[in-house]
Amino acid sequence: MTKVGKIKHNRTFMDRRGFLQTSASSVLLASVAAGSIRDPAGARASRAPGPEIFFTKDEYLARWGRVQAAMAAAGHENLLVWQRSASTYDRVGDVYWLTNFYTNGTGQDPLSEELDEPWTFAAVLIRKGHEPELHIGLTDEAIDASKIFCGKLVSHTPHMTVKFAEYLRAERIAGRVAVVGDDVLPGRFDRILRHDTPQIEWVPDEGFLEGPQMIKSPRELEAYRTAGALVTHALTSAMEAMVAGERACEAAARAAAVILRGGGGFHRISISHGPAMMKSPLSYDFYGYNMNAPDAGDLVCVWIYGPIFAGYWLDPGRSAVCGRHPTPAQKALVESCARLVDDMVKAVAPGITARDLGVRWAEIARKGGVDEQSGDDLFGHGLGTSFPSYVLPMGDADIGPYGYKRMKGPLKPGMVLAAEAFQRRPGVGAVGFENNFIVTDTGAEVLDKTPMLFW
Repeated sequence: MTKVGKIKHNRTFMDRRGFLQTSASSVLLASVAAGSIRDPAGARASRAPGPEIFFTKDEYLARWGRVQAAMAAAGHENLLVWQRSASTYDRVGDVYWLTNFYTNGTGQDPLSEELDEPWTFAAVLIRKGHEPELHIGLTDEAIDASKIFCGKLVSHTPHMTVKFAEYLRAERIAGRVAVVGDDVLPGRFDRILRHDTPQIEWVPDEGFLEGPQMIKSPRELEAYRTAGALVTHALTSAMEAMVAGERACEAAARAAAVILRGGGGFHRISISHGPAMMKSPLSYDFYGYNMNAPDAGDLVCVWIYGPIFAGYWLDPGRSAVCGRHPTPAQKALVESCARLVDDMVKAVAPGITARDLGVRWAEIARKGGVDEQSGDDLFGHGLGTSFPSYVLPMGDADIGPYGYKRMKGPLKPGMVLAAEAFQRRPGVGAVGFENNFIVTDTGAEVLDKTPMLFW
């Protein structure tokens, strides 16, 4: 095939230096993001040392109130929440959501009695009927203190785990203690904690916080709309670059520049193109992208996911054809998949149960020619400061793709959800699309506004 660079088409890109210095969209988004770091009265966040504060103290108090109400309903006297944030996003959102605290180590140092890595794990203990001791906008001195044990918050090494166990004994905490994050706690910490707390029965309840986190507050929705603006411009930039035949690494750089200049972040920018898309629209390259450019006529796909802004996750995706001249088979496949997701979002309505929505999606899949034998898939999932453990599968099954449980109950305004579809055709390739949206009083407010089609 001919490189798309040799084909005459409209290329609107400046070079990378020009893009980084003068991109109107990036400058605009940076100002939008900066302006949103304010309290409800419009005051700028504190410039004092410590983490940036997006939410007010009242917001955190309200979260703790919802968690304690859920604890009472579940019969939990005590709840321990673990978070691993040493350069990963495993359960990173839960302690952060409750306290604005996270650890910032690499997690790469060898763990031994001689050399501890103190910034790998954090935990927060919530006790029934106890007021939260919030650590919002920690100063450097307070962060140093938390290495030992700071009220209900602790950063962990083996030595600190022993101290934590001493605290639990001193506070006479015994019997059943619910745990969120048991799946990411290393065996070494777990063995120490269990050995030193024989009075406690540790009971994993991994999905416990999903209820209190499900309906987003007005301030959280503000963060999501900012995240939506960032990821829209980022995804559009990357897709335009791939359609124009730029290298995947350049397309990823364009997307990253938009997000970072807007004060956000990401976990992975997945860019697949060419022969790889005969099997999957998702990239299996180590970083998510490679240094190769697509040929004219190649299928291309970009997916951006991670904590795009203020720790809140989005993960939209788009597919297209390099050079904007698809074959009839490619055009039919791409447009079919895009139409599936569009129809899935239009089926969203407040009050509809997750099961009934799945039944509607199954009918959309049937009319859209979804072929499960070919590997076609269609489903939705929740979004928050991490990926919840539930999905919205098509049909009325209790278990969805990858073994995830079905979301329960009706959809309510303030939920943030996703709808995605994948289709594969032998000899043509594989494509995928995803929209992220807020459930509103009238339906769905789509957050990622990148065009669905690029021709």
